Amino acid sequence: MNKFLLSVLFVFSASAQAKIRVVTTLPDIAEVVRAIGQDQVEVQSLLSGSEDAHFAEARPDYILKVNRADIVCSMGLELEVGWLPKVLSKSGNAKIQDGGTGSCILGNSIKPLDVPTGVINRSLGDVHAHGNPHFTLSPLKMAEAGREVVRVLSEALPQESAVFEKNYDAFKAEMTRLQERLAKTVKKTKVMEYHKEFTYFFNAYGLESAGSLEEKPGMPPSAARIAQAAKLAKDNKVTVLFATASAPHKTLERFQELSGVPVVVVPSYVPAKGDANSIAKLQELLVGSVK
Repeated sequence: MNKFLLSVLFVFSASAQAKIRVVTTLPDIAEVVRAIGQDQVEVQSLLSGSEDAHFAEARPDYILKVNRADIVCSMGLELEVGWLPKVLSKSGNAKIQDGGTGSCILGNSIKPLDVPTGVINRSLGDVHAHGNPHFTLSPLKMAEAGREVVRVLSEALPQESAVFEKNYDAFKAEMTRLQERLAKTVKKTKVMEYHKEFTYFFNAYGLESAGSLEEKPGMPPSAARIAQAAKLAKDNKVTVLFATASAPHKTLERFQELSGVPVVVVPSYVPAKGDANSIAKLQELLVGSVK
């Protein structure tokens, strides 16, 4: 192998190694990181977007990926509290621990909805003490959350901070245009959700929510609660209930039978595969699901 080819291979190898290795919990976050970091980052998501992010497992392959990461980006607001801390602690990677230079928690940059007040305990269900963590379904909230990505990337590669800021401005403008465009087409109506994971979507487009089918978050509704929610839906002329594939199908069927309100089962995170595999495409799917 001649010296020229060796030098080219060395430059290519050095360039590849120079990229910031970012691991995210969700594909939604990976899209934000790629938009801001562009060719300075190498990004992979632990989850595919089809799982319930509350109840993922601390898998060995997750631990290995986090061990090799320069930065780990999560939603925060206790969304991944059941499994991510275990992955982080077992990774042996000091810089990505909470408070480390590689810790990137998007929820730190937003003003969340549904912040509870008063005494919080397990009898209330899976209540998130710092607010609703499902902000991926609001384009403007995702833009807001991108500030955390800019901060962490700029600390990792200070010489590129101006580029990251420029890329962030472009991403924010893209999210703003997306929400404004879809807001002109969405049908203003009354809606419900099985679990409070579509709240930010409803809020983004001015949809009036009659609440959730769950009486307590994370706890399957009783027969009495299903009947009560069905009556509430009929009384409020609700046109659709949003749910994800993780919601119990028999419960959804019973609600629809009692209320006459159609149920749409859609993703609440960007799926790695399928037609809704970007923030914009998922938003279009959700807006199109409003009856």
